[in-house]
Amino acid sequence: MLIAAVTALAQVATTQRPVTKDVSVAIVQDYRTGHDLEDVQHDFELMQELGVSTWRGSVRWADHESERGRYDFAWLHDFADLAARHGIALRPYVGYTPEWAASGGRDDQAWNDPPRDLGRWEAFVRRLVSAMRRHANVRSFELYEEPDSPRAWEGSRTDHAALLARGRAGARSANRRVEILPGGLARPDPAWIETSCRNIRASAVAFHALPERATGVPVEIEGYLDAGYHDGFLPTVQRRCAGRAVWVNAAGFATGGGRSERDQANWWARTLATLVADSAIQQVGIANLRDAAPDQRGDGSEANLGLTRADRTRKLAFHTVKLLTVLLATKRITVADDELAIRVTAGTAVALHHHLFVRPDRRQVLIVWDLRGSPALDVTLTRPGARVTEYTLDGRPVPFAQFDGRVLRRLRLARGHVRIFDIAPPGGERP
Repeated sequence: MLIAAVTALAQVATTQRPVTKDVSVAIVQDYRTGHDLEDVQHDFELMQELGVSTWRGSVRWADHESERGRYDFAWLHDFADLAARHGIALRPYVGYTPEWAASGGRDDQAWNDPPRDLGRWEAFVRRLVSAMRRHANVRSFELYEEPDSPRAWEGSRTDHAALLARGRAGARSANRRVEILPGGLARPDPAWIETSCRNIRASAVAFHALPERATGVPVEIEGYLDAGYHDGFLPTVQRRCAGRAVWVNAAGFATGGGRSERDQANWWARTLATLVADSAIQQVGIANLRDAAPDQRGDGSEANLGLTRADRTRKLAFHTVKLLTVLLATKRITVADDELAIRVTAGTAVALHHHLFVRPDRRQVLIVWDLRGSPALDVTLTRPGARVTEYTLDGRPVPFAQFDGRVLRRLRLARGHVRIFDIAPPGGERP
């Protein structure tokens, strides 16, 4: 009976029909005003190497209006011009309350406090959007990133809903066509996004996805988009936010603390496959491009989130993300998970995950892993293929011979290790 169970057909049930959507990747990397632009240029060159053309990062109110009524956007203009020369679009998030404007929060920091005077906040947003209007590569502004917390603002003189409404008013008075996104979502919170969409008609809504980033965080990325997301958050987006696109504005996994570079690379393969396979998610923000420099590490909990080390030497995950950006961030892609049949031929599938994507050029990308088991599989495709190339986590191609045009045979999984396959269409070019 055990042998029969091990070798029986194991068809993983899916409920999602094939869906075609836009997909893009962004890099999250913060800079303070005055940061050496030559150093920034090196980061932009890394982004070009990755194939990523969208930057996300903070525009700090405290940096650009350090004293009430005194605005300084000179560095920001130079930054935007530099990004334009490298073909990089900018989607900044705006926040970080200056001390002079803060109303007091639940800790001793001013940056995450609500402003005590919404008129000053609205004036800042108006001046910022007006100043940046000449930069065609500034595509949107996200308001108000990383507040003390939604719950901490409840009952304060400034609630988050009013802040969003006044920020939007300031932005639209400077540029009626500017794209504004609601900020502050540390997770996919239905109540929070309902309040946000009531005050901002955004083209997208965004939240963080940072499970597993620190020792002791129990939620794995495969379970992060849980019933609360599917049954609460997404219906709220459909109902209150006019079904806008969903972005993950920051996802990341830090090395160190017992987590290796291979762990990070596998996490990014799992994460990009999991998030891109969701029907609503259209952009994934990668936090961060680089590890923090030794003098900028703070408490160290997120110092090693980068795809490279502080000196820009590439970690293994850099090559993994580069590979998956090429394979998946093709503007339009079809998620076709239900076109797969999985047969376990040896061992036991314990926590098996698989996703199939169909590119505009008809190439299929199969990504499969088992978090806790090491089964052998036969994988049957609905759409035929001509040949299969497997890619290792460092991006190296390896021909996969056990393929007859429909079935990938004797595909052995190692526990927690992701396998990535590129399946060329019949008559198509070699991948």
